[in-house]
Amino acid sequence: MANVRRAVIYSSLGRYLLMVIGLISTMIVARLLSPSEIGTFAVASSLVMIMAEFRVLGANAYLIREKELTDKKIRSSYGLTLLVSWAMGLAIIASSYPLADFFEIEELGVLFIILALSFFVAPYISIPHAILSRKYKFGLISNIYVIAAVAQFVVTVSLVYFGFSFYSLAFGNLAAILTQTILFLYASREVSVYAPRFRDMRAIARVGIYTSLGHMIRKAQHTTPDMVIGKMGTTIEVGLFSRGLGFMVFVTDTIMSGIYPVAAPYLADINNRGDDVVKAYLNASQLITGVLWPVLAVGSVASLPAIRLMFGDQWDFAAPLASIAAMWAMLRAPHVLAPQVLITLGHESSMFAKELIVFLMFLAAIIWGYHIDGIHGVAYGFIIAGLADLIFSALFTKICMGLPMLKHLICLVPSLKITVLCWLGVQGIAYVWPFYETPSILSFLQILVILPLVWILGLFIFKHPLRKEVTKFFGIFRKS
Repeated sequence: MANVRRAVIYSSLGRYLLMVIGLISTMIVARLLSPSEIGTFAVASSLVMIMAEFRVLGANAYLIREKELTDKKIRSSYGLTLLVSWAMGLAIIASSYPLADFFEIEELGVLFIILALSFFVAPYISIPHAILSRKYKFGLISNIYVIAAVAQFVVTVSLVYFGFSFYSLAFGNLAAILTQTILFLYASREVSVYAPRFRDMRAIARVGIYTSLGHMIRKAQHTTPDMVIGKMGTTIEVGLFSRGLGFMVFVTDTIMSGIYPVAAPYLADINNRGDDVVKAYLNASQLITGVLWPVLAVGSVASLPAIRLMFGDQWDFAAPLASIAAMWAMLRAPHVLAPQVLITLGHESSMFAKELIVFLMFLAAIIWGYHIDGIHGVAYGFIIAGLADLIFSALFTKICMGLPMLKHLICLVPSLKITVLCWLGVQGIAYVWPFYETPSILSFLQILVILPLVWILGLFIFKHPLRKEVTKFFGIFRKS
């Protein structure tokens, strides 16, 4: 357990630094580019991000969960990912201008080509990443991502300054990918197996097809709205919606960034040792909701000052969208690790089926929502998707791993109580110092000072398991 806790700490520290760099970059770019320019890039990147989930065909998941890792398995993973990733990169380039015509945005053609270049080096990022993850080298992984993020920041902001508009975002992304490729190959040089092997790929593909399709569909919930709005509405609406949704995704990723990378190796270790995966899942769900729910509840109330602080006053219309998206994120939180645990237990097809059902309901909801109430209707469609995700995740984890639904709900009650307490706390701040009148930086500082104390108080009042972790943290702090 010590190595897992250490891995989470290293992963979290690196990811939080990554988030800070990303936040600074986003704040600067949001003030230099217009909503229309950012919306144009969002349409292109949304489609490419969906396809990116499929380009490694789950080879990294296969390598992480394998009990014994051999050079042949690594080379076969390279072979499979090269075939798939290169084919997809060429397909994007070939279809770049037809897609631009479909969306009726001429500039998308060049954007698609620039973004497609990342597919040709993706295998030499994903395979070394999986090898390092098996060894819990999350400190090293975090360092690579931080260096790549700095490179992306420098390239993006420099090109924006010299007038390259939304193309700057695409070139910045390419700079980050190339930096990651070089550093991951160097970091995994002890396992110097780079030559692809185009045999014995069936076992990898069997895991990878369902895994990649499931992840692609899940990622599509973040990106499909940009494409739907881009086709049915305007690039300005795309920009506003992407910032509203992006804020809540940023909040969620900030909390989960240290947990996501460690979850798959941790669950695989538990399963390989024959330990109780259900117990581990319940504990993780309780701890995650104990942090994520209160933060999202606060964010839903304080979306206006948060949006103003991050992006500027020109994005005020994104604040109500962020508040609605918070409900979607809260509904997904109890089973946020469901995909990882289903893959770990060998239920890739069930994971894919669950994601497909939820996505189809989500797609219908956002299209219907846009027809009814524009981008606000799309936001409410997210709540329908969140409810579907909660229900079907509970059903599939019950069937596939025997997770008791009632026991799971009961273990979430302390988290719910703390969430209500924090929600009341931020409502009190908003009543005394109205957010629409108070400078955003002052509202942020008020929340930063008051709400953590309310949260810690709630942990002890409602006897949440997180209070033990808080006690340990302060105990270590006192010793140091």
